[in-house]
Amino acid sequence: MIIPWQGGCAHREAALGWVRARWARAGYRVVLGEHTGPWCKARAVAAALPEATGDVLVVADADCWPERLDAALEAVGAGAAWAMPHGPVYRLSAEATADVLAGADPGPQMPLAQRPYEGWPGGGIVVLPRGTYERVPLDPRFVGWSGEDESWARALTILAGPGWRGRGRLWHLWHPPQRRVSRRWGSPAARALAGRYRAARTPQAMRALLDSAHAAV
Repeated sequence: MIIPWQGGCAHREAALGWVRARWARAGYRVVLGEHTGPWCKARAVAAALPEATGDVLVVADADCWPERLDAALEAVGAGAAWAMPHGPVYRLSAEATADVLAGADPGPQMPLAQRPYEGWPGGGIVVLPRGTYERVPLDPRFVGWSGEDESWARALTILAGPGWRGRGRLWHLWHPPQRRVSRRWGSPAARALAGRYRAARTPQAMRALLDSAHAAV
């Protein structure tokens, strides 16, 4: 399991400590992916990849816990190109998060920071064969927040095949929001690059776009 990570926020660090302990109790080996400089999820995953073992990878955000990871693992084992265990995201309030960190189990009765919503494709928790990630990795040109997950999901769908989607809940622990130019976008550059992914409608176009990302690194 790979958790892409950058420190510096006490709330995020508390969430990471909680999910790492929970993953360890569930029998998973967590590899933390860290890098220097501005946040880049692709670079964080790349940093962890050499230490990750096994033929199937779980790329998991540091502030999330899924109900049914086993279902996504089973789907990939049965031949799905990639999988996400969750449908709706439940963003816990600061008070509910404090209760969870103090030992409570997350549940739908807890107060939320917003109404549940369908999680972004490619975000939260993604399960996929290691070879698929090596062939269709995250794009390191996404720096900061927004655009990287949905663009990765689009690249995976076009270049590897449709993903399997479970309907378990994903619990999201509260932390202050990232700096961003709007609720939807972290930066104009991320918005423009995500637009290029949406415009890449064929395997040839997507392959060229992804290859250009890694040639530029």
